[in-house]
Amino acid sequence: MAQIFISYARSTAEQAQAAARGLRDEGYEVWIDDALPAHREFSVVIEEKLREVDAVLVVWSDDARRSRWVLAEADLAHEQGKLVQFSLDGTIPPFPFNRVHCEQGTGWSGDITAAPWRKIVASVEELAGTCADALQGSGQDSGSPTSRDPLLAVMPFDNFSADAELDFFCDGISEEIQRTVASGSSLKVVARASSFQFRGADKDTARVATALGATHLLDGSVRRSRNRVRISAELVECTTRSAVWVDGFDGDLDDVFDLQERIAEKVAEALKVALTPARKEEALDPASYEAYMRARGIMAEGDPLFDDAYREAIPLLERVVETAPSFAPAWESLAECRAWTLRSGRYDKAYHIGRDGVIEAAKTALRLDPKSGGAYVALAMLEPWGAYAEREALLLKALEVSPRDTAALTDMSTFCWSVGRFRDALRYAERACELNPLMPSARLNVAQMRAYVGDIDICVAMHEQLHKQWPENPGILISLVNTAGTLGYWDAFDRAVPDVSQLNEWQSRDMRAALAFAQAVRTKDPELIDRRMTRYREYLDKTGHLQLNLVVSIGEFGLADEALDMAERASYDFVFNPDGARPSAYFPGTIMGPWSKVLQLPRFVHLCTRLGFSDYWKSTDKWPDCEDWVEYDFRSEVEASLKAAQGEKTPAP
Repeated sequence: MAQIFISYARSTAEQAQAAARGLRDEGYEVWIDDALPAHREFSVVIEEKLREVDAVLVVWSDDARRSRWVLAEADLAHEQGKLVQFSLDGTIPPFPFNRVHCEQGTGWSGDITAAPWRKIVASVEELAGTCADALQGSGQDSGSPTSRDPLLAVMPFDNFSADAELDFFCDGISEEIQRTVASGSSLKVVARASSFQFRGADKDTARVATALGATHLLDGSVRRSRNRVRISAELVECTTRSAVWVDGFDGDLDDVFDLQERIAEKVAEALKVALTPARKEEALDPASYEAYMRARGIMAEGDPLFDDAYREAIPLLERVVETAPSFAPAWESLAECRAWTLRSGRYDKAYHIGRDGVIEAAKTALRLDPKSGGAYVALAMLEPWGAYAEREALLLKALEVSPRDTAALTDMSTFCWSVGRFRDALRYAERACELNPLMPSARLNVAQMRAYVGDIDICVAMHEQLHKQWPENPGILISLVNTAGTLGYWDAFDRAVPDVSQLNEWQSRDMRAALAFAQAVRTKDPELIDRRMTRYREYLDKTGHLQLNLVVSIGEFGLADEALDMAERASYDFVFNPDGARPSAYFPGTIMGPWSKVLQLPRFVHLCTRLGFSDYWKSTDKWPDCEDWVEYDFRSEVEASLKAAQGEKTPAP
């Protein structure tokens, strides 16, 4: 009889016992810690059982994530390939366990017929039913752990110079080592935005490893005296907290790239991965090197959507490329900064001038270094929204040359969302989140994509968890209120609304409209609905535009046909306009979500054709996930709509 071990936190003991009963009903022998013998050391018994059983079910919750016992049990199960995961409250398993699928059963209280539980049973059956046979056939010892891929976190190096202003310089050196390792090897490296949140006393190995899921940490310090620099570096193995190696590296600022590469080579050698020799960059004089480091620091700390950081970095980068025109990284960063500034609407010159500047910087970067993934991302940003195939090709090229670039992964996730490929969008978002686990926007992207693949309970629970973790992040709060209000999760909505008072003036203005919409949907008050509809009609009459999220909103009022009537009157020509900033309020993916009422009308496909989706789906054979949740033949409607559109374009003889 197959044996199953259940790991859980005390606060979820009732659900864990329900899981045990459910598995026993399926014919399994279940070991849970109420079976501990009184006469033996419990830690010894637990380890023995973990090695004996065929599968380990970890019941995740917020408390379980903080439990050292649950983490230790999950780690041993993961190493042995026995891990099955079940989340009761939307908690995301900590790294590295989130690399293994975790079934979400928010609110599960023991219903053995519930779909999430049936998936757990199926996983246990697959694992327990094949584990012993497979091992016997291979001659392997069932207790031998499988290898675990290393995940490196490069910490911000400490500034041991007398000048506190050189902190940016030390951060820059750390980041360049990080980039060299990530781009030159197969090693996974945590993104700067996450690892650089730990500084000084916060760089405790156990704390960082738990938060980031890292197996190894690279930490160090920098001393600088005029043109001389000394870098001390230490590679630490997280489980044992032992130093793999410690070394010092001395040189002039002119040699700093060589010093960084030597440290990267040491890391690769210690972790037994091959490091492709980096392209020899043009030497920078100390002033240019500092300007480049300052620009990279500004970019890392800024948000291109909400502040002027990228625009402020442009003069520094232009100074670098003027003095060192063969320095590819500066051209790549310049292309990214120019593209974001141009698309944000903050560019104060003619659009074509800005566009030419992006193309110049991106193509120069690629000529100097074909692995400049950020250059492809910048070029993709220049394409109109409706140039779907062109945008996708550029983003795929970016990921081909920089497969672990979190910016490229996030942009690809957004692209897939925009064309209705929600499962693909979630996969890219999760890959970005794995490398950037403490980046709020990365975690939020995963939470949002959960709704679009049908895991709406999980989506809302994750939003609430993220708001609890980052209570002052406006993007998370706005998304939580909008998501809960749109999808009718009123308990979560009511818990979040009081926090809206912390938003700034322009954020509050947008939120007032969202709250008014939610109130109309919640109460189904005809007067409130009519008031919102009057506003939407006036907006359409005045501007000739209708945001796609408003099309969905009107459908939520039970007016799906009118929503599509209004969309027919609206102009979406800007979707194909190559000479203007992308509108900030264009949400194409929303119209194809599982909750969309307009999606259920076959005439909805005509709107998709006007937006260029139908041609993209048909020509690439990459169809949207929504075809699985409509009641009509989606592909046939797309074919008919494309033929009708072609007939409209063909002049009469």
